[in-house]
Amino acid sequence: MPKLLIIIMIFVSFSIKSKDLLLICKEKSTSYDKNLSKSFVKIINLEEMTLSNFSGSFFDNVILFTKNEIIIDNKIFNTRSTFNIHTNRWTTYKGQFIKIYKCTKEKRR
Repeated sequence: MPKLLIIIMIFVSFSIKSKDLLLICKEKSTSYDKNLSKSFVKIINLEEMTLSNFSGSFFDNVILFTKNEIIIDNKIFNTRSTFNIHTNRWTTYKGQFIKIYKCTKEKRR
């Protein structure tokens, strides 16, 4: 029985941890376009360079994912967005409107 407990403890200590981060974004500046959301959450994995929707705008298509920036196009809602990984600033462009979001990163459990 003690051997089984030790094996379980070793397995748990070396278990694979998620590299995903929750990207929680809230508007930093207001926009005259009321169709742009005030907040949203994305799931981001910097190692695998993936971006998934958790809440907010759907139908995002990642155009470019580098170590500094992510560029997203959304043809359904006619928006383009950029996310600066270092400053945690998400900027959305829709026609003549620009909306800036401040984002925080939280480890996903």
